[in-house]
Amino acid sequence: MQIHVEANASTSYHRGMIEKGLLERLRQFVVDDLSPQLPAPADTVDGTITPCFNEDRYCGPSSAVKDTYRLDIRFLAASEVLGTFKEEIEDDLNSHRFRARYRHRKLLVITQARRAAQDALGSAVQTLCRRIAQEHLSSATCPKCENALNIIDSPGLFDVTCPSGCFTYNFHRDPKSGEFLHGHVFFGQPE
Repeated sequence: MQIHVEANASTSYHRGMIEKGLLERLRQFVVDDLSPQLPAPADTVDGTITPCFNEDRYCGPSSAVKDTYRLDIRFLAASEVLGTFKEEIEDDLNSHRFRARYRHRKLLVITQARRAAQDALGSAVQTLCRRIAQEHLSSATCPKCENALNIIDSPGLFDVTCPSGCFTYNFHRDPKSGEFLHGHVFFGQPE
């Protein structure tokens, strides 16, 4: 497997980290931790690694963020994209390993199967939430984990949340007309 990851570093600290083996450790991370998640072997990996805090003022000796990077790579076989990885990672200088910046997140390659599962969940959540809003249901279960959902269906707020973190569907609405004004839908990580 050929690995081509371009490092975009502006600071002397980050250029020094590249000279001290950052890209070699990254190649090992890709081979050991990410590649096994693919449905088939990749021929090529390409992308970029960029410090999240790419200014000298964040690179002091007590900085908690100087070794935090944004990794954006694609795994290719022939010309087909087998998966993508776009996450913030930390270079743990003690263990010489990379880990997720946000400890609650898993380091997942998004494959076609994972993307299809997330798309299916998104469609199921939209359908379910429309039904809850139209029929004013007071109980329903998550289409992914089947846990009972937390539902708020008030004149000014419509919120459906899975307690397991599968999704949150939250919209403010006009109390008089019931029209959704603004809101968001968040999904947990795929499996």
